[in-house]
Parts: sequence; C-alpha cells; structure tokens
Amino acid sequence: MVESTAVRGRPRSRAIETAVLDAALVELGAKGYAGFSLAAVAAAAGTTRPAIYRRWQDKDALIVDAVARLADTAAPAVSGDAFADLVAELDNFRHCITIAGALPLAGLMLSDGLDPDVREVYLQRIVAPRRARIRALLDGAVGSGLLASDADLDVATTMLTGSWYAHGVAGRRPPRDWAARTAELVWRACGGRVPAHR
Repeated sequence: MVESTAVRGRPRSRAIETAVLDAALVELGAKGYAGFSLAAVAAAAGTTRPAIYRRWQDKDALIVDAVARLADTAAPAVSGDAFADLVAELDNFRHCITIAGALPLAGLMLSDGLDPDVREVYLQRIVAPRRARIRALLDGAVGSGLLASDADLDVATTMLTGSWYAHGVAGRRPPRDWAARTAELVWRACGGRVPAHR
C-alpha cells in the first residue's frame, strides 16, 4: 500500500514541497512511470534526493501526491444555468490539463506496469470528482426538462472530457473554443436546445 503522505521528521518547507511536486508532474509526463527519476526531480526542484526522502518514503509516494495535486484546483462555481455551467466545467478541465502538462498521464494510467495505488489515487482524486460534477449537471438538466429523459448520460459524460484526449492522440491541438463546442455538440445529442445567448 502506497503511503501518500510525507514521512515524519523535521518541519516541512512548503516551497520545497511545491517545487518537488511540480517537478514530479513534469518528470512523470515526460518520461512515464518506468523512467521517473528522483534525481531528475530533485535537480529540477533545486533540492536533493535526501530532502525528498525526508518528505516522501519512496518514488510511489511522491507520484501519488504529485498526481493528487492535479485535483487541487477549485471546481467552478455553479450558476444555475446548466449549459453555461457545463461549459465552465470543461474550461476548468482544460485549464487543469494544460497547466500540468498532464495529457501523457492519461496514457500512463492505462499502462500495465503502473502501481495500482497510483492509479487508484488518480481515479478517485481526479477522474471521479469531475465525472460526478459533470454527471450531476446533466442529471439536473434532465430533471429540469432541458435534456431528453432517455439521453445516454453515461456516454455523454465520457465524451465530454474524452474528446480532449482524442485531439491529443490525433496530434492535434484542441480549438480555443473547444469547451463551448464540445458542450454544444453533446447537449444537442442529448436532446437539448442550446441557449440563444450561446
């Protein structure tokens, strides 16, 4: 079982921890799980391997905390306009993926050699909360009569964020208005009418 909290010892330095976690995400995205190097992380963060080991017991513990940090960005506020809230959620998703350079992590999480505990943290801390928020928005829209009662919301939820990854796999940069266009496509596919102000 991976311990995702720092080991006990001297007081933590928040600046060092932040630098190490940022560097770990870059290293993970660039080299994958197998190529992940604590020495490279330490160098990029301007610290040492012993300093990392004072805070994390091993590579897996650091990776768990680094991946979980992707979930730290606050969720967008819910306005009550279901379609606008869906666009805001997708914009937030794009922001989180972009600032962390996290697209390669999606493929990493599907790899056979990944530690199961790392994958579980990724699913529970990053994937599950966003999927739950998107599904709640769609459920609410169905309940309000904005979307068809027989709409396949499981597929819709997956398509909304999945289209971003599909662009990446195809080697294409998503358009700047990706969030609005994707929300509109899925909204219409679920029987909804896009608000006129869109």
